[in-house]
Amino acid sequence: MSSVANAPTHKRVLLAEPRGYCAGVDRAVETVERALEKHGAPVYVRHEIVHNRHVVDTLAKAGAVFVEETDQVPEGAIVVFSAHGVAPTVYAAAAERNLQTIDATCPLVTKVHNEARRFARDDYDILLIGHEGHEEVVGTAGEAPDHVQLVDGVQAVDQVTVRDENKVVWLSQTTLSVDETMEIVEKLRQRFPSCRIRPATTSVTPPRTDRWRSRRWHPSANW
Repeated sequence: MSSVANAPTHKRVLLAEPRGYCAGVDRAVETVERALEKHGAPVYVRHEIVHNRHVVDTLAKAGAVFVEETDQVPEGAIVVFSAHGVAPTVYAAAAERNLQTIDATCPLVTKVHNEARRFARDDYDILLIGHEGHEEVVGTAGEAPDHVQLVDGVQAVDQVTVRDENKVVWLSQTTLSVDETMEIVEKLRQRFPSCRIRPATTSVTPPRTDRWRSRRWHPSANW
């Protein structure tokens, strides 16, 4: 058999920019590190601070203890809330246990929480684009549980019901891809033409947006 036939096939690897963590993740990790430096171990963290096994394992070795709920944290202890944000009920539960809370919520997520509260005060139906069960979605929905409906994928748009088609707004999970989000938004706008768009506060994280743009604009990318 010819050696040419056995030669490996060479492929090009295209690396989108920027790469690495977003600012919210960097901030959250630094928050836990500073808490450990200031208070010493253990420092409790509700849920994984970020979805990255290497980061979580490194922090655990330094003394961070990851828990699912605040009732797993000893009374009076320090607990850090992850970058994904939490609902007001979580703060209330922490207060009942006299926990010292440190908020590592990503500022972009906090911005979405603020929008959810604002539109709920104005009695809007809030269509939250995101994945069911994701920590960020749970936290955002918890800001206005009587006004938020989850839209998990294009297929879910047909099941959405609203009280007044002139008082509808969409918000989104910040970690979704641009393609995924805008496909759902387009279908929502078809059903509810008056649906308000909040691009400044509901867009995905900037690094994801930039990677999406570089992928779309690269002449050699066929993804």
